[in-house]
Amino acid sequence: MHISPGAQPIATSLLRVRMSAIAPNRIILSHMPGIIVPSITFIPSPLRHHIMPDARDLSNRSVELAESGQYDESLDLVNRAIKLDANNANSWYNKGIILFKMGRYQDALNSFAQAADIDPEFTEAWYNKGLALMHMGKYLEAIRAFNKLLKIHPHDERAREQLDQAQRKIIEYGSFSQSSPSKDQTKLIK
Repeated sequence: MHISPGAQPIATSLLRVRMSAIAPNRIILSHMPGIIVPSITFIPSPLRHHIMPDARDLSNRSVELAESGQYDESLDLVNRAIKLDANNANSWYNKGIILFKMGRYQDALNSFAQAADIDPEFTEAWYNKGLALMHMGKYLEAIRAFNKLLKIHPHDERAREQLDQAQRKIIEYGSFSQSSPSKDQTKLIK
């Protein structure tokens, strides 16, 4: 399948995990009836950090492996990161990029959808979800993904170009036609 000339994903390489925790080293215990429990600060041991890497470390190592073309090893690490933090949209997104590069478009689509479910404002996930759907010949669903992105970011020209391309494909072939996917359409992001 041909994607619009010059079409590029929003980002150019895998995402480094963005941490959104308010206080990642602080555990705040809730107020219980009749008991006020103060917040407790937890300082992780440097030794523990080297023995058991956290999700961010695994994701960053996964990025390095993917950027060097070691997709199987990268996928293993990103899966381990997801096991440690299943609510990290970036890890799911990175998994989608890796699977896309491996030619596993349905699995990539599922990962992009998971990332978008976790973070509905994650425009890169919506864009690449749309590209995966385009590669699978699911143009109507791709239109929905690109429209969702354009609601979030109305001036995204690449999404608009892909939306137009998907609409042309529906008119030309119908929504059930298949395309020949290209692994170079989606890029890893940092």
